[in-house]
Amino acid sequence: MDKFLSLTYTYMRIFTVINVLLVAAATCLQAAPGRAQTLEKRVSVSFSNMSLHEAVLDLQRRSGAEFAFTDELGLYDLSVGQADFTNERLSVILKTMMAGHNITFFERDGIVFLTEAQQPRSIRGRVTNLRREPLAGATVAVKDRSGQMTTTDSDGRYRLAVTGNPEILVVSFMGYQTKEVAIANRMAIEIQLEDALRSLNEVVVVGYGTQKKENLTGSISSLKGEELINRPIIRASAALQGLAPGLTVTQQSGRPGADGGSLRVRGIGTLGDASPLVLIDGIEGAIDGVDPNDIASISVLKDAASASIYGSRAANGVILVTTKQGKGENLQVNYNNYIGWQRFTELPEYTDGYTYMVKLNEAYENMGRDPLYSEDYLAEYLEHKETDPDHYPDVDWQKEVYSGSGFTQSHYLSVSGGEKVNVMGSMGYQKQEGLIPGYDAQRYSFRFNAKMKISDRLQASLLLNGRYAPTDIAANDGNVIINVNRLPAIYASRYTDGRWAAGMNGFNSLAQVTEGGFDRTIYGFLRPTLQLNYQPLKGLDLEMNYTPQFSSTESKRFVNAVETYEVDSQTPTFIVPARAYLEQSYRKTWENTFRLLARYQRRLGKHQLGAVAGYEQIAYQANNFGAKREGYPFPQYTELNAGSVEFMTNSGTAAEWSLRSGFGRMNYSFADKYLLEANLRIDGSSRFAQGQKWGTFPSFSAGWLLSNEPFMQSVSFFNTLKLRASWGMLGNQLIGNYPAASVVNLGQSYVNGGAPLDGAAQLAMANEEITWESTTSSNVGIDMTFLNNSFDLSFDYYLRKTDDILLELPIPATIGLTAPYQNAGKVENRGWDLSLSYQQAYARFNHQVKLNLSNVANKVLDLRGAGPIIGSYTVNQEGYPINALYGYRALGLFQNEAEVETAPQHIGIYAPGDIRYDDVSGDGAIGPDDRVIIGNIIPRYTFGLNYRAQYKGFDMSFLIQGVGKADVMLARDAAWAFFNAGKINTWQLDAWRPDNPDAAYPRLIADRTHNNFQNSSYWVYNAAYARLKNLQLGYTFPANWANRIKANRIRIFASGDNLFTLHDMPPGWDPERPNGDATNYPVTATYSFGVNITF
Repeated sequence: MDKFLSLTYTYMRIFTVINVLLVAAATCLQAAPGRAQTLEKRVSVSFSNMSLHEAVLDLQRRSGAEFAFTDELGLYDLSVGQADFTNERLSVILKTMMAGHNITFFERDGIVFLTEAQQPRSIRGRVTNLRREPLAGATVAVKDRSGQMTTTDSDGRYRLAVTGNPEILVVSFMGYQTKEVAIANRMAIEIQLEDALRSLNEVVVVGYGTQKKENLTGSISSLKGEELINRPIIRASAALQGLAPGLTVTQQSGRPGADGGSLRVRGIGTLGDASPLVLIDGIEGAIDGVDPNDIASISVLKDAASASIYGSRAANGVILVTTKQGKGENLQVNYNNYIGWQRFTELPEYTDGYTYMVKLNEAYENMGRDPLYSEDYLAEYLEHKETDPDHYPDVDWQKEVYSGSGFTQSHYLSVSGGEKVNVMGSMGYQKQEGLIPGYDAQRYSFRFNAKMKISDRLQASLLLNGRYAPTDIAANDGNVIINVNRLPAIYASRYTDGRWAAGMNGFNSLAQVTEGGFDRTIYGFLRPTLQLNYQPLKGLDLEMNYTPQFSSTESKRFVNAVETYEVDSQTPTFIVPARAYLEQSYRKTWENTFRLLARYQRRLGKHQLGAVAGYEQIAYQANNFGAKREGYPFPQYTELNAGSVEFMTNSGTAAEWSLRSGFGRMNYSFADKYLLEANLRIDGSSRFAQGQKWGTFPSFSAGWLLSNEPFMQSVSFFNTLKLRASWGMLGNQLIGNYPAASVVNLGQSYVNGGAPLDGAAQLAMANEEITWESTTSSNVGIDMTFLNNSFDLSFDYYLRKTDDILLELPIPATIGLTAPYQNAGKVENRGWDLSLSYQQAYARFNHQVKLNLSNVANKVLDLRGAGPIIGSYTVNQEGYPINALYGYRALGLFQNEAEVETAPQHIGIYAPGDIRYDDVSGDGAIGPDDRVIIGNIIPRYTFGLNYRAQYKGFDMSFLIQGVGKADVMLARDAAWAFFNAGKINTWQLDAWRPDNPDAAYPRLIADRTHNNFQNSSYWVYNAAYARLKNLQLGYTFPANWANRIKANRIRIFASGDNLFTLHDMPPGWDPERPNGDATNYPVTATYSFGVNITF
């Protein structure tokens, strides 16, 4: 941590100097060439009851400053009293002289101008729509003066206090086009707004630039930052769920600091890392590292035409995040805040202690064993469990462990504005307290985006952001949660005398949370971007960009030795672990990005041409260090030197890679109807051997704007109509840093002369012919608005094939090395995306609804003999989806002995009530050869329904998000009663018995090796769901109320996330949870209240 603070301090010193230089440069630019700023001159002067005219002339003589004023000011008739100034700034002297005389001053080009001070005045009027209906709640503001704004009342009327000579009013209202109106000295201005035209005029962020939506020929989904804020979330990825077609976000955990979602663009296209490339202001980064309040827009590049300009990093899609920039000349201050509380969306429902014992007896009887608990003991238990909880415990482990506050809060403060130097600075603080004590996540973040106009052609920019994020969890995080889901109610947590109960083999979740130690991770990040833009010719913009970024991750995990006891023993029965130990690790990364860009735009009559050309190089380096010591006699001292030197280890690694690229794009439009675009990127990567380093990634696309054709002018149904088609190639270099190199593995000991010696060995074969995974993508699409722009529809159909996926193909075992990676696998994705929105605005009520719907079909085409590749619950096999669920096909339950006797040989002991499997191989016995594909975990028919409405000052929105089809397999503690001597769910009480043949669960068994406890389709559930992802209610106070506290706008709101979910999973299991057992921190719902204030 000291290293990080030292490096951070060094960085901050560097960029403090940069900021000082920028401010100094701005100061120089505001002064006349070759002259110091006049008003900052220091002068000594005395006045004694003279006219203001005489005083000004005397001050001009003494200071050497040049003054300009007119006789109309009447300086001869105004006087200055007794005043003495010694080495005082000229501005201070003038302010004293002019006090009470309604005269102000300013300096321009070294000359001090005196002029009559303009009194504040009011502009009033009414805002209506074209039907003359008043618009309540419309915003009326002076352009480029962020402090001068108001909102209309219930009758659409406004009164706006202004100073100086404002030129333009900007009027905006949801569902209508923003309008700029010239003031021209008018005191009363009536304004009419037109319905919003969503006719493709929107500007969308694309690779290395922006384009009008009407000119796009690729498949891009775009979001505005306003759609993400005011949600009770810390991770921006979680806010994207359901908002963009083609983007699938899965949230599998609610753990503080780890409650973000995994992102997939149009399915999974590789057997390796399928994460999309995320660029924040053009530089690769983590989307969860950005405060949602800082986001101006997000663009999701889904096809090759839009993404190929990023070449080898774009095979899994690209997400472009653009942060907010300063606006206007006057400073504007915004404060956003919310506080809230969390709860788990779903928790399993377990039986009480008595029911557990009764059902465990039934399981033992089903296995032909004697009951574990006698009738006398069961009666004794019921009699004494309230009075003697030590000997007859009945513990609700969820209530015991899940006792955290769940309190969450967020504070965000931003300042934007400026003239010569336009800035947007923000600070954010978020904190989540977990529902398990000791689980806590915080994040401190800052952002400073500044643009300085050096001249009419030259502009300099600085984008600086950083964050500091400490996260705390239990030292035995996985064991804590799985044992909450495993420990039956008959296991005590803590005895009445304070001793920790033994739990299950010493694992007691409450003891582990309370005294088991801690696991703290501190993440630090700092990234400055220095950028210069120069325009030598009209339409030509040259850009140079340099971005170094640094991150550090420090982890400190102390696992304390917890003593647990049997009820009547004063000697510890278990000490878990046997010795306390401390693990510390430190990871440091550096990444440098340098980029040169040239952009050109030109229109000649009906011809419009756009071009982008650039060069980019990226260098990355990471260093890791770790150390561990065991044996801590004094657990209150949690430093490495407090542990025993007898049990200590350390490790250290380093890695690096680099990328060098050239790229370009050409756009052509004829008559605003026929659109062509071509992209090309050439990448060279250090991850490949000589001769394989370079890859070329082209794309071509075309569009036809039919609505601009003469023959469409008579078709009133469509407002805009465009057809698109694209083809392109993308690459993937996420294959590890040294797959082509022969690697020597250290730590390979051998014996020489009977003594063990440390050595090194090559364990795996290398393949210098490894090259890029390549993806070919085709896309056709249609965009339209219709029925007076009330509806907006986009539809895309795509086919994406990935070749040369890295696989370890089989080699003879006699070689003695593991197989090398080879470019062999092939995967296909085909599917479609649909976006449909409706918007309508009335006088006092406007609303909009947007539906997103996507589907993808995934298939492994070729494994070149390497398959099937079998995992714990899944398999990769030709002809089936990636990571398809794998196991036995269940045919229901045996109902009688006759069915058992005539069935193939099953696994272990089986009887009526057990699961019956399909003998796929036909060999008369159920075994590994009978396993088949039994499910597809890839979400299909993902959807989002987003609704927003506004009435006067009130607003409401909700988001429903979900999946139409998906499969998930539950196993182990999540699905099998009494697994590892664990609990039984209440839904498992509906178990098979002769009198209950249609049961939801097989007969109760308490043997983990039993026939029923196998991966099979019996445990595969439909994970389709519909979730109320967010509901928000807000109220914006009238402007005159806000003005009472010198604010321009005040909005209060209540919001909830993950409020309820419709699904068919067993009770207590969230449909987004991963396959397998019950180790994940459950997903949470959040209820929050907040305020937005603008000054």
